[in-house]
Amino acid sequence: MRIHSDPRTEGIVVVVLRGEIDYGCEEMLLRSLTSALNSSARGIAIDLSKVSFWACSSVKVLLATRELAQRHGKTMSLRALSPIVRRVLELSESLHLFTTEAAPASPHPGRRPATVAPSQTPAPAPPPAPGGRASAYSSAGSAGMSFPSDSTGVPVGPA
Repeated sequence: MRIHSDPRTEGIVVVVLRGEIDYGCEEMLLRSLTSALNSSARGIAIDLSKVSFWACSSVKVLLATRELAQRHGKTMSLRALSPIVRRVLELSESLHLFTTEAAPASPHPGRRPATVAPSQTPAPAPPPAPGGRASAYSSAGSAGMSFPSDSTGVPVGPA
C-alpha cells in the first residue's frame, strides 16, 4: 500500500492499494485509510487499479471509511477499480455507494513510488475437480463461498 499527496488534487490524499487485500489486512487497511483521511484537508481517493485479490470482508472497511469521511465533512472516492474489486463491490451491491473516477495521469511519469503489498503470498490453487479436470469455481473471499469464474479468473457470482 502506498499513500501520497498529489498537489494537483488540492487537499485530497491519494491512497494506492496494490496486491492482495485479504481478511488479514483489514485492521491495517482501516488504520491506514483513517490516518490518510485524518491527514487530508478535503478527503481521500483510493486507487484500486493494482489490486489482484479483494476479500469480501474488506468491503466493510471501505464502508466504515466512507462513514467516517461523511461525519467529518470530507470526501472518499474510489478510482481505477481493478476487475476483481469492481466485481466484489457489484456482488455485495455496494458499488453504487461510492463515487468512482478514473485515475489521473501520474505527476511523475516513469517514476515508480515504493509500495507495500499487504500480502505477498498467492492464494493456493483450488484442487482439481473429480475426474482430473480443473474446477470452474474460484474462491470468493473468506466467507467460504465459491462462484464460477469468467475467462479472466474473476468470480461471476451465483447463477
